[in-house]
Amino acid sequence: MNMSDYTELMGELLELGVNANPAFPFTACILDSSGQILITACNACHISPLYTAEGLALHLLASEFDCQQKQSLTLITTSEPDDLSLMAIYWARCRGIHIDEIIYGISRTELKKIWPADPSQGLDVNLKRFPEEFSSSISIHGLVLADECFDAFEEGKAMFDRGDDPVRSMDIDQYWMTGDWLIDDWEEEVE
Repeated sequence: MNMSDYTELMGELLELGVNANPAFPFTACILDSSGQILITACNACHISPLYTAEGLALHLLASEFDCQQKQSLTLITTSEPDDLSLMAIYWARCRGIHIDEIIYGISRTELKKIWPADPSQGLDVNLKRFPEEFSSSISIHGLVLADECFDAFEEGKAMFDRGDDPVRSMDIDQYWMTGDWLIDDWEEEVE
């Protein structure tokens, strides 16, 4: 995929996140080396603190797919992965889930302007804590639709601060899906 494809996909992920969890529109998807979407997940931390968008996507990929060792995978996420998500990416390699590219929207630094209490650091800082073999094996591309992501997160925080945080489903199946949902949506529109 080229960067324009990632821009389109980031826009779709952001819209999905705003619809699924408007106060916390964190969304992530994992693609295989051919660009096929394997799994997509939205933030579901209200169900479990472990279910960040990235963490839930990795959890479901491990439970729904039999990944081949060192299969090249790309993680696309609306925000730079937090500490917990990066740790999940690291440990997922034990299951053969080899994220070797991360593409994100808003940076942790910008996200902290909205959520100052966020203790997570950016990938540039966090990756230094990991073994060189891991940290040097990940290609990182950030700030894809960063302004749009910032606006969505800022709007979500304002909603949360006003107490307008909508009631969210406790059904985990409302926050993830397998397969290439972009193609599925396109096929439904054609019919």
